[in-house]
Amino acid sequence: MLLSGCMMQKPTVKNYRKVLAMENLTPITVEQLRQMVAADTTHYKVVVLTSSCCGPCEQAMRDVYPRKMAECDSSLVRWYFVETDYSSAQYMDEVFRRYHIDLPRYWINDTLPQYRPWMVKNMWTVVWNLIFHYGEDFEELGWDEADDRLDNITNGLAPQPQLITGPNGTPTTAMLDPKGRMKLTYVIYGDGTAKLEPTDIRDISVPVTELDYAKVDTLSYAPRVCTPDGECR
Repeated sequence: MLLSGCMMQKPTVKNYRKVLAMENLTPITVEQLRQMVAADTTHYKVVVLTSSCCGPCEQAMRDVYPRKMAECDSSLVRWYFVETDYSSAQYMDEVFRRYHIDLPRYWINDTLPQYRPWMVKNMWTVVWNLIFHYGEDFEELGWDEADDRLDNITNGLAPQPQLITGPNGTPTTAMLDPKGRMKLTYVIYGDGTAKLEPTDIRDISVPVTELDYAKVDTLSYAPRVCTPDGECR
């Protein structure tokens, strides 16, 4: 009863069919999304890969996207909100109404192996596996999902000279200029690992139209180490 009142992902065949029948949501393959974005050569594009069951996604809907939209003339920038998974797409309408975002709503519906989402027969299977196989990986839980799915979706949006390896969750934003160049950032984490990621719109301090899309920025979370003589690295 408690869970029935929560917004939760439901990766079942029944829920897939329910979302597929919702008139306000448009199913789209990754290739169709790429073609749609690439065909627009007169606007800057912001593709928001989101999930309605994700706390940071809802926070960005409330605090970030409306502010970024207001920074630019709507005739210069087009926004594409794309639910990464059918299992939470049924809540898109509710979230969009809550934050007064009136734009088309898409969700990834792609059967190619690199984009395959979770799919189980029913919710009882999910509950059973979570209770009796807690701590196991998805495959051992009986679920099947593409490896590095979000990476694959992001790389599929636009050709890159180097593979993007950074996105590890939603929200992920991909910002592209009219030439189709995606704004990228090398992110250096505290453990020293570095990944090439789409620049997160939450990290920029200028409007989307003022970014240098030919330049790859660097963002470091690694601690600076300073010597007694004042030299820091």
